Amino acid sequence: MLYTYPHYYRMFQCIGSKCPDTCCSGWAIMIDDKALKRYRKTEGSFGNRLHNSIDWKEGSFLRYEGRCAFLNEENLCDLYIEQGKDSLCRTCRQYPRHTEEFEGCREISLCLSCPVAAELILGCKEPVRFLEKEDEREETYEDFDFFLYTKLIDARSLIFKLLQDRKTPVSLRLSMVLALGHDFQGRIRRNRLYEADALFARYEREDRIRYFEEKKIQGSRYDFLKKLFSLLGEMEPLNLKWPSRRGKIEGSLYGNGEETYKKAWNVCLKACPELELWTEQLMVYFVFTYFCGSVYNENPYGKLKMALASVLIIQDMALERFMEQGSLDVKAMADTAHTYSREVEHSDENRLLLEERFTKDPRFGLRDFLGAML
Repeated sequence: MLYTYPHYYRMFQCIGSKCPDTCCSGWAIMIDDKALKRYRKTEGSFGNRLHNSIDWKEGSFLRYEGRCAFLNEENLCDLYIEQGKDSLCRTCRQYPRHTEEFEGCREISLCLSCPVAAELILGCKEPVRFLEKEDEREETYEDFDFFLYTKLIDARSLIFKLLQDRKTPVSLRLSMVLALGHDFQGRIRRNRLYEADALFARYEREDRIRYFEEKKIQGSRYDFLKKLFSLLGEMEPLNLKWPSRRGKIEGSLYGNGEETYKKAWNVCLKACPELELWTEQLMVYFVFTYFCGSVYNENPYGKLKMALASVLIIQDMALERFMEQGSLDVKAMADTAHTYSREVEHSDENRLLLEERFTKDPRFGLRDFLGAML
């Protein structure tokens, strides 16, 4: 078994009760079957509390005013305090660690939805490196398309190379990556995956930057981002406060017209040169986490669109924060990114809605995305 993870992965340390947005509040915490069986057998007074604090039908901890039943006034877990670390369910034990599973491979990342992890991801100044380790475990999946998987790995390696080319403006890097995804999807759709290596070679040519500079598409970011934000309104809200916050952000960004929006971005870009770095790290994060999952649905282009849309939305949310505060540092950017991530990444329904719209809705085509770059 091969395990792959970003180089900053082991730097993460939970700050417990000091966390500005505890992971024990704001969403339902699902309990795995093994933990549910263990909880059923727990006896004594604490066992009674445990039995009365679980929604047995849904398989989740009950919540009171959005907070887990075991989250105490000091923002610490009573279950952990009373029963120890081994008593935690898989969700609580692993978060904010996230694992994507493939035949013979596990890819492990930190969730952007955790404020501490978000600051670690965005505070990383060097290009992200991905480390590997192996053990003796072996496994076989039925119907796993290993050839497609190897080409996805090759494509992702090239995507990382393009994204981390810091001699090139980040908007151009994003454009090249999305165009690569579009062309790669075409090979899959026409059952010509054997042409993938030649395609990748084209995107590694020295003249690729000049080509994309000459072909740069002029579009309305203002109109496109309004459409993206409208999709957020169709999603299942995980935090009761999110709809009102989303409405406030939309009003601030798009309520005063396109010229005001453009001027705000001009000021922000001059004041925040770190935005290029944060954009790179966000895109690398989303690509690492989701791109190779397309081995299961053959839709890498849809996953790249979802990744890029997430980055663009987080950029605009950060602009709203800049407009309100007059500045933007890594803590504010991390808080912005984690707020978005908590609403989108932890709902399969929400992520699938995005990917489906970007695959089927003609309003979200390649030219629309390319015209929305800063």
